[in-house]
Amino acid sequence: MQKLTAGLAVFLGVLLIIGSLHKNISLVVNGDTQMIETYRLTVNGVLKSQGLFPGENDRLDPGKGKILWGDQVIYLNIASQVTVEADGKIIELTSSEKNPSNLILEAGLALYPKDRLIVDGSPPGEGTKLTPGGSHHIQLIRATLVQLIMEDENLGFLSDGRTLEEALENEGVKVLEGDDLSLPLDTPLDGTPLKVELVRAIPVQVHLSDRTIQIRTTAEIIGHALAGAGLALQGLDYSVPAENELIPENKQIQLIRVREEIILNQDPIAFSNEYQPADDLELDQVQLISGGEFGLSGQRLRILYENGEEVSRELEKEWVIKEPKPRVVGYGTQINLKTENTPDGQITYWRKITAWATSYDSTCPGCDTITSSGTVLKKGTVAVTLDWYRYMKFAPLYIPGYGFGRVEDVGGGVPWSVNWVDLGYKKGEYVPWSQNVTVYFLAPAPPPDQIMYILY
Repeated sequence: MQKLTAGLAVFLGVLLIIGSLHKNISLVVNGDTQMIETYRLTVNGVLKSQGLFPGENDRLDPGKGKILWGDQVIYLNIASQVTVEADGKIIELTSSEKNPSNLILEAGLALYPKDRLIVDGSPPGEGTKLTPGGSHHIQLIRATLVQLIMEDENLGFLSDGRTLEEALENEGVKVLEGDDLSLPLDTPLDGTPLKVELVRAIPVQVHLSDRTIQIRTTAEIIGHALAGAGLALQGLDYSVPAENELIPENKQIQLIRVREEIILNQDPIAFSNEYQPADDLELDQVQLISGGEFGLSGQRLRILYENGEEVSRELEKEWVIKEPKPRVVGYGTQINLKTENTPDGQITYWRKITAWATSYDSTCPGCDTITSSGTVLKKGTVAVTLDWYRYMKFAPLYIPGYGFGRVEDVGGGVPWSVNWVDLGYKKGEYVPWSQNVTVYFLAPAPPPDQIMYILY
């Protein structure tokens, strides 16, 4: 019985020892807590079970050799290698601090409002913590003092923007199209004070041929304003007012696009007729000796367009590319006397033609009783054109239905190109004529040098 009681006592003692080894440990690593059930006796044993091996720069509480008897808390802050870059200096730290701002303070640096931190290459978010262990890089970018000079005010402010554009936007300053900023909008802010001038553009209306557009410009000269808006004058283009003038008070500019066009034309040159006597042909007979050839002329025209509309056309040069060749016509010179019976008897003639006959007396407009040859106007007086009259003055004629007459007067002819005679009458004896007639030139024939071989 005593042996049984002694064995039970030993068993219970073992259970008591085993029970005293079981613990619930709170392990806080860099502020993060985890609960651990363990039979380990020391702090070092618990850490090894979690794969943690603190270095000499890590902070541990309680120490590694501390015996654990019951539920306890172990604090471990694992240090990191931190490089702090600020104010032109590089500071190396070994710290278990996870808050980037606190690390700046550990480095002995002041952190001012709107200063920026770049942690491992990126801006930190709210509540960003460093991962324990390893290496980290923190860059401190001081807030940039920006002095903005404008026409109506000067503005100074601190900015944590990464670029000048962000700084201006954060201050509610909008840079509009056409405004002139002394520095590019993408100028980085690195803490170095910036002095920036902003000149506001003014709106100007530019009238084109088909539309009106509004531009914004800081330029004072019209040509500069147009060029800045991508509307530069080119070639013969011009503006109203002129490009070298100041922008007018009414802010209105008319832009005229000018275009030149050179045109080369070719036109035929008509050939002329040349006549030469043909002794083997009878009078008033013609024969083609050689055909004519058209020539060719060239022209260079300069045409000016303003806004697509033609405003001038100038003939700059005209020249003959090919000379025309005349048509050569032979005219008959043989004169043969012939006879013919008429109601007024037999006549002998040396020429017979068809002509359009009209008639007149002294009452017609511009007419008189005395003819061009000095004779009295009467029946038998025949008027012809001046060219004919020079050759045919006093030539005797016979015209069927009218009778005998002479060329004694000059008339204007008819509006179309035909042979023509005007048959004269004494006042009160007028007979109207308007028809083709046969005209006989009566013998004797005049000398050869007084004959009009070609009638025109």
